[in-house]
Amino acid sequence: MQKVKKYLAVSVLLLALPLIAFIGTHFVLESGKSIYNYIPQESDVVIEINTRNFVSEIMYQRIYHEAYFHEKIVRDEHADPYEDVGFDMFSSVIIFREQWSESNMWMALIGYTNKDRFTAFLTEELPEVNYCFGDEYVLVQLTPYHEQARIDEHMKNIMNGDVKSFKERVDLTELFDRSKEINCYITPQNNDQGNQLLNGNLSLDFLGDEIEVSGEFTPVSGFSENEPIAYAVNNEAPFSLRSSLDIFNSIYWFSEDNIKGIPQYSQMAFDYNGMNLFMVHKNLGYMFPFKQYPDMQLHLDIVDYPHWRHYFDTLQAQKVFKVDTVTNILSTSMGTYFIYEFNENEFELMRSEMNLSPNEDKTLYFAFHMNVMPVLDNIKLAVDEENPPAEIEQKLGLVVVEESLAELRVMANIEDILFELRLEDETRMVADGKIRMLNRSGNSIIESMSFGSAAVLFMANYLSTPGTAE
Repeated sequence: MQKVKKYLAVSVLLLALPLIAFIGTHFVLESGKSIYNYIPQESDVVIEINTRNFVSEIMYQRIYHEAYFHEKIVRDEHADPYEDVGFDMFSSVIIFREQWSESNMWMALIGYTNKDRFTAFLTEELPEVNYCFGDEYVLVQLTPYHEQARIDEHMKNIMNGDVKSFKERVDLTELFDRSKEINCYITPQNNDQGNQLLNGNLSLDFLGDEIEVSGEFTPVSGFSENEPIAYAVNNEAPFSLRSSLDIFNSIYWFSEDNIKGIPQYSQMAFDYNGMNLFMVHKNLGYMFPFKQYPDMQLHLDIVDYPHWRHYFDTLQAQKVFKVDTVTNILSTSMGTYFIYEFNENEFELMRSEMNLSPNEDKTLYFAFHMNVMPVLDNIKLAVDEENPPAEIEQKLGLVVVEESLAELRVMANIEDILFELRLEDETRMVADGKIRMLNRSGNSIIESMSFGSAAVLFMANYLSTPGTAE
């Protein structure tokens, strides 16, 4: 519990020193940009968190909407929100990733005002974390690595200015908008099938009752020859996604743990309506003691049928799933089954009939819509009649899951999420989206902090439950 709760320290930092925050809000025009000099040239993801923007809004809400502020913000009751821990609230926080041969390395650059106080804070709250101080900033290692001495040397070189700076590739002072709370620059990793988008940036603007997402990407040469999405988003489904981009390979932008080997497709349509969970006896050997029956449909217009046939047969030989060619049923080791359709043009998984309608927008290449509460409300629990668990396990298991779902419903303060990618011209793909809050009379920054703090406490309680991972 205590190990996970340490991550609430970020919330404590953002709440500290209200007088200085007030002065900064009104008299400090902009935080310094020298922090960009310490981002290594080989970074492929750079995320900027404009702390000053958060602090300004937090203190405004604390002063002028005190009851709402105290109701929403969850923090360690033993922490002192006014303690000066040496953190520079007027400096941006930069998180970047470098590609190493064995893994991806994430690090963070944080401004400080007092080295001794910040060292004491890091030692107390995050004792496992390695860090290296420079004159204005401290570099914090976020990813563990088996050769720590190599990382320590690399961190020293970065802070001494001996590593080529990212500014020699991209001028973030021009690209990143300091009026936005979060900015992100992305250069996708290369993979065997190739990426369709070369690079791009996204920004998150925290407004009153919603977070506005905007940005743009550079597509590869000739991308305009690709087709826009063929099927319209299903607004009746709690979760609906449409794409003519190869997003399975795009997941590789952020992690090497993606679904590998997925053959190419020209269109994807995915809808999710809910999940039926049937609790089973532990002797069945399931990872989780529930048969899972998602109410969903997945449609892919495939490219290169022989490649897909080989991929499908390989997974079947590896017993990832099994198929009944008479009834066209595909089932998994978790007890899940679908009706499937597989031919030279398409691959489909569904619980009933496929229901797709054509898309009329010829500029749209990716669309995503999610209504958060229905996703949770449509999870139904029952006991499997064929393989029921022992009575005491039934009672305990169902109660634990029901209580967890109830906690998630309380935490869920987002109403819906919308995101789209449109091709403006041959060299520009525009991103546009919204994250709308359930509480329309609140503030998106406070709501986000409330959710984040509650999520950490939820995970802390889960991890501290007997029988769960440390």
